[in-house]
Amino acid sequence: MNPSTYTPETLIESIKQLPQESLPELAQFVEYLHYKNQQQNLTHESSITLEQTEQLTEELLTEMGDNLPSLSDYAISRTGIYEEHP
Repeated sequence: MNPSTYTPETLIESIKQLPQESLPELAQFVEYLHYKNQQQNLTHESSITLEQTEQLTEELLTEMGDNLPSLSDYAISRTGIYEEHP
């Protein structure tokens, strides 16, 4: 069967022709496809766009204004990051 000709009806007919022993494997595969699609949807829904990132940055800068704290050169240096703390 050509994948481009699959329809729900043709798939159902193909499933009906499978031996009974194949149905648990088919069921597991269908569950896997549902899981995979769900994961893709979650990933897509949780992605933030560049436009949203820029908007959030602009809002933060507007809210913080001149009060935006900055890090010193030491704080972002290798020594400052890996400094041992008591």
